Amino acid sequence: MTESRVRILCNAGAMIGESPALLGDSVRWTDPVSRHLLRFDSSGNFEEVTTPASIWSLAPLPDGTLAGALDDRFCTLTQAGEIAAGPAATIDAGCRFNDMTTDASGGLWVGMMHRGILATRGAIFYSRSVSEPPARVAAGLGVPNGMKVSADGKTLFVVDTLERTLLAYPVDRGTLGEPVIVSDFLGLPGKPDGMTLGPDGTFWVAMWGGSSVVQLARDGAYLRRIDVPAPHVSSLCFAGQSRLLVTSSRMRLSPQALLEHPGSGGLFEILLEHS
Repeated sequence: MTESRVRILCNAGAMIGESPALLGDSVRWTDPVSRHLLRFDSSGNFEEVTTPASIWSLAPLPDGTLAGALDDRFCTLTQAGEIAAGPAATIDAGCRFNDMTTDASGGLWVGMMHRGILATRGAIFYSRSVSEPPARVAAGLGVPNGMKVSADGKTLFVVDTLERTLLAYPVDRGTLGEPVIVSDFLGLPGKPDGMTLGPDGTFWVAMWGGSSVVQLARDGAYLRRIDVPAPHVSSLCFAGQSRLLVTSSRMRLSPQALLEHPGSGGLFEILLEHS
C-alpha cells in the first residue's frame, strides 16, 4: 500500500507556476505571465527575479545548464535571470512555444501552441542544441504540454491538453514517427497539463482544474490520484525516488476560490510513503 503526504513549501503567489526543474539543492520554476524566474532551495530560501521576456518552460541540460523556451526559440539562463537566446524557429502566426524537455544527448524538444488555443494548430519542434534553430518534427496537435523522453531515448511522451490525451511518439535521431495514444484521462477531473516520469517509468500528471496529481501505469492505466490544495495544478518534477515538487497557479481564480485555496500559485511537496 502506498500513501502520500502533501504540504506547501513556498507560497510564491505565481500567476502561472510552470515547469519545475531540479538543479543541485534548489528547484527553479517560471511564471511566464509575470515574467519571473523563481528559485527555492533546501534551506528554505526563496528568490524571485524578473526576466526581460516570458520564459514558458524550463529543463536542465546534461551539463547542468538551465535551458528555457521563449516565444520562438530556446535559451539558456543564469541564476540571475540573464537570457542567452538561440536562433529562432519558423513558427505559425498567432503561436508560441510552450512546455519543453531535454534528452540525454542534450537535444531539446518543445511544443508550439496557438495563443487562442485553436485546435490542430499545435506542433512539436526539436533542436540538437540551443545554438541551432529548432525544426518542426510533428504537427496537428491541440495544446502540447508536459513532455518527457523515455529512459532509453526511443520515445517522446507528450500531453495534449486540448485533446485530453497522453501521446507516445517513436524517436529516431531527432525525428518523430506516428504517435499512439497512451491515455485519454477518461473520467478524471480537470485537464492534463504538466507531466513527468517516475523512477519506475510510470507517468505523473498535473491536472489543471482538477486539484490533483494522477499516476498512470506504463500502459496508461489509472493507478491513483493525490489531492493538492490548489484548483489549478500545473506541473511537477521528481526530487529523489519518492518526493514530488508540484507547481500551481492563481490564474482566473475568483476571490472566493483564492480564499478557500490560499496556496494557489505556490510550490507543493508530495512525499510518497510505502507501508
